[in-house]
Amino acid sequence: MKFEEFFFSYLRLPMLIRLFSIIGSLMILFGVLIHFLEPKNFPTVFVGIYWAVMTAATVGFGDFVPRSFSGRFIAILLVFLGGSFIAFFTVNAASAVIKSQNKYKEGKLMFNGTGHLCIVGWNERAKQTISTLSQEQDSFTIMIIDSSLNENPLSDQGVFFIKGSPAKDETWEKANIKEAKAVLLTADQNMKEAEADMHTILSIITVKGLNPSVHVMAEILTPEQHNNSMRAGADELINTTNLASDCMAQISFQSMRKG
Repeated sequence: MKFEEFFFSYLRLPMLIRLFSIIGSLMILFGVLIHFLEPKNFPTVFVGIYWAVMTAATVGFGDFVPRSFSGRFIAILLVFLGGSFIAFFTVNAASAVIKSQNKYKEGKLMFNGTGHLCIVGWNERAKQTISTLSQEQDSFTIMIIDSSLNENPLSDQGVFFIKGSPAKDETWEKANIKEAKAVLLTADQNMKEAEADMHTILSIITVKGLNPSVHVMAEILTPEQHNNSMRAGADELINTTNLASDCMAQISFQSMRKG
């Protein structure tokens, strides 16, 4: 029963760890065998293991060579067995690296950093905000959280990406919200203004429920939802509609005066 428990525990280990343990066991086994078969040519177990590693890796230097029939037979087995496992290990290691890179680009990796800024939504405002922040001297990690993107649009700029809805706990857990310093929620341009504000308020509640101390800045489009946003826990509100309206009114007024 104990062996079965150990066996199933072993099967639950990651593939690379299992392969590495098999390769290590083979190197030790063949190193011990060659030492006892040819103690003169392989005076210590360590020399035997060294020979086994060099032979299995097919980069043997020829400084230690078996002379007997049994020793050479062991060497043949080692080349077939050890070489196969090492090649398989190398392929799986490369595959794991590629998968990890793909997960990073697709926003599926867990973020373990601290003191980061989470920007929700990928739009022109978010893009310009990240561009401006990147020019500042104070360096901190910026994270994009969005459910519509298929991959990280700024992976080459060191910006992290989490794919998911900002109204779900699992998205913020991937973003390590408990260690985040601030959150900027931008309004969803694909929704009507009232719907976008409701979605933003739901996101505020989700964030504050997981980390009450994080500083939340939210873009609210309708004045009617200002109070509800503050009740939900927003620390600062950004009304881009009013800012744009004031700017357009000012430009129009200046143009009329010039006319």
